[in-house]
Amino acid sequence: MRRMNIVAGVVIIASLAGGVVYYRQAEEKKDVQPPVLHAESEELTVSIAATEEELTAGISAEDDRDKDVSDSILITGIEKKKGTDQDFEITYVAFDQASNMGTLTRTLHYSDYQQAHFNFEQQLRFPENQKIDLMSYFTAEDCIDGDVTPFITMDADAQLLRDEPQKGLYDCTLSITNSVGYTTTLIVPVEIYEDSYDERSKRPSIALKQYIIYIKAGEALDSKGYLDHIEDKGIKTIDFSETAPEEEPTDSIHISKVQIESNVDTNTPGTYTVNYKYTSEATGYDCTASLLVVVE
Repeated sequence: MRRMNIVAGVVIIASLAGGVVYYRQAEEKKDVQPPVLHAESEELTVSIAATEEELTAGISAEDDRDKDVSDSILITGIEKKKGTDQDFEITYVAFDQASNMGTLTRTLHYSDYQQAHFNFEQQLRFPENQKIDLMSYFTAEDCIDGDVTPFITMDADAQLLRDEPQKGLYDCTLSITNSVGYTTTLIVPVEIYEDSYDERSKRPSIALKQYIIYIKAGEALDSKGYLDHIEDKGIKTIDFSETAPEEEPTDSIHISKVQIESNVDTNTPGTYTVNYKYTSEATGYDCTASLLVVVE
């Protein structure tokens, strides 16, 4: 019996020893090294419409055991670089047959990237003591995400957003953050006017073709060209001729009757305003309209 116990003990010890050896050998053979990714260049310049094939151009991956694993390369993220308008960071991954993952990040330069563009199609002027659904007046388009109107956020005086605002001029800040984390903001003025019979019946109004435009730095701006018509006892077109007629027609107003003031510097990126003013000869009431100009 004692001899059998000894033999059993030897067998157990031998089994344990064999298991340890097997485990060590298995660990030594286990593949834990991720593949290594290589880039032909540290920066890539493409259009925002670039395909995945264009975005992965010049990237390869090699594994110490599986060799070339470039077919496994994927793009895991594109994020905006801080402090720049067109530079991003693009991250790639690649896998070997043991599912080890290697990563690489390089600079991505979108040659035609631009900030999101806001739009509103009427003058932001409303009678007092009425609740206003301001959000419904704005839309936004992003060059990467397309229509991002549902994601617009707004910051303004609480009275303007929630209550029935009193007469005054308010600033409203619009913001939108796109899928690559870039936030665009725009401050727009909102006017609340005192409602009255004279205001509605005697004050003229200026209608513009657009109320916000985006232009590239250095691009010319024709401020007169954004005037559409004037409502003054009826709709009147704008006469852009060089010389005002001796007797003004009843259906048009000469451009000389419209005062235009602009602080736009087309060479310097920023947000500017072109102000238009007209005074009715019939009622003596004046009116204004503003064109917001964003120079990119």
